[in-house]
This record gives sequence, C-alpha cells and structure tokens, in this order.
Amino acid sequence: MQERELRLLFKAGCFKACRAIPISMAKGWSLKFVTEDEREEVLTLQRAPREREFKSLDGAVSVARRIGFDWVRVEIGTLQWREKA
Repeated sequence: MQERELRLLFKAGCFKACRAIPISMAKGWSLKFVTEDEREEVLTLQRAPREREFKSLDGAVSVARRIGFDWVRVEIGTLQWREKA
C-alpha cells in the first residue's frame, strides 16, 4: 500500500500498530502496519509494487510519523521496544 492510502486508513482508525523490522542488518528497515483485524499491510514504493526499504531506522520512523503514528514498535528477532515517532 502506498503512503497516501495508509494515511487515509490511519485517519479512519483502521490500524492499531506500526512495526519497524530489519530487512537484514546491512540492507535496512521496512514498515509493517497491523490492522484492527490482525492483518498486516506493507508500505510499497509509489512507482513499483515492491516493498519500500529504508536505509535507517530514523527514515522509517519519519514516514510512520507522517502517516500519523505516535509510536513505532521496533522488532529485531525476539528483541522488541517502542520508539516515540
């Protein structure tokens, strides 16, 4: 899903969490959005149907903040914590 669509769904109250997950330690981060019915939506590129990858956690959190999230759950394997966006 593109950022514009995710922003509209966030305003409608469809999401309960945003997760930042490493793609691999060298590659970067991806954002996953958990809906109220426990489905996951992924942020995609605007010009291609591929998952958007962020070089830094700061970049990923910045986009989550633009969508509307105040908190992002960061997950690295079994380690989890929440970051204020």
